[in-house]
Amino acid sequence: MTEPIIPPAPEVLEAPAGPYVYDYAASPQRQVVMPKTVPLPSYRTYLAEVKAAAEADEAKWKKMQADYETAKAKAEAEGKDAPKPPVRPVPRKDDNDLKTPWPQEAKDADLLLLQEVLGAKVEEIFEQAGELTCQLEKGAIHEALTLCREHEGLRYEMLADQSATHYPAANDFAYSVVYHLTSISRRKRLRLRILVPEGFVPESACSVYPSANWMEREIFDMLGISFANHPDMTRILCPDDWEGHALRKDYPVVGWGQRDVAFREDRGGMIERIALQKAGQLGINLKQPKAD
Repeated sequence: MTEPIIPPAPEVLEAPAGPYVYDYAASPQRQVVMPKTVPLPSYRTYLAEVKAAAEADEAKWKKMQADYETAKAKAEAEGKDAPKPPVRPVPRKDDNDLKTPWPQEAKDADLLLLQEVLGAKVEEIFEQAGELTCQLEKGAIHEALTLCREHEGLRYEMLADQSATHYPAANDFAYSVVYHLTSISRRKRLRLRILVPEGFVPESACSVYPSANWMEREIFDMLGISFANHPDMTRILCPDDWEGHALRKDYPVVGWGQRDVAFREDRGGMIERIALQKAGQLGINLKQPKAD
C-alpha cells in the first residue's frame, strides 16, 4: 500500500521591510481623461448650438430629397413604380411642464445698467433660470465689483460666495472665476464672471468685499489661481508643501495609494495584510465595513 502524498506547506510571504513605496504614475486608476467639451453656460453659445442644429436638420432634409430624386429617376429608367416621396418629420409637441432653463437674452435692469456703465468691458450678459450673469473682461473685475457695491441703482452689499472652475478643453481660457453677489436691501442676486488663462493673476476683491479673503485663499489652494494685492495669499485647506491643486481636472480623484489596492482581487489576502500593516503604522483604518 502506497503512502499518501502530503502536499508541501504553502509558502508564507513576508511583508517587505522598509517604507511602503507606491508607484502613483503607473496606476491605471490615475489615468485622467480630459473632457472634450467646454460646458460653459453662455447665451451666445446656446444661440450657436441652436443655429448649428437647424443647419444640420436642413442638410439632412436636402439629402433625403436628393436621394428621393435619384431613386425616382432610377425607377423610371427601369420601368418600376416610383418610391414614396419623403415626409419631413414634424417636431413632437412637448406637453411636459418641466422645461429646460435655456439661457435667454438679458432684460433685467441691473444687467443693462452694468452694460451701459462699463461699455466694452462687458463681454456678455444673459439670464438663465431666473439668475443674472454678467461676463466681464478679466482685467475689469475690480471696477465692476466696486460699481455693484457703491452704485445707488445696484447696492449689492454682500459677496455671498466666490468660486472657480477648471476648463482644460477650452482654447482661450483655462478657468472661470465667479463672484456671487447679494443685495440684502433689494433682495436680489447677481453673478459676475471672468474667464482667465493659465498664469493670469486677477485683482483681489478683498478691498471691496472683505469676505473674499478666505474664499480667494480656497481658490488659490484648490485651483492654483493667485490674486493680486491679497493680504495673505497662502493655502487654507492643504499644507503649504502640498503638491498639486485638488479641484483641477487633471488631479487624481483616488487616494494616495491606500484606495488603489483592489482587495477583492487579492484572494490570498497578502496585499491586504501588507496594506493593513502599513496603515497601522500610519494610524489609518483600512478595514472595509461589512454588512452582517
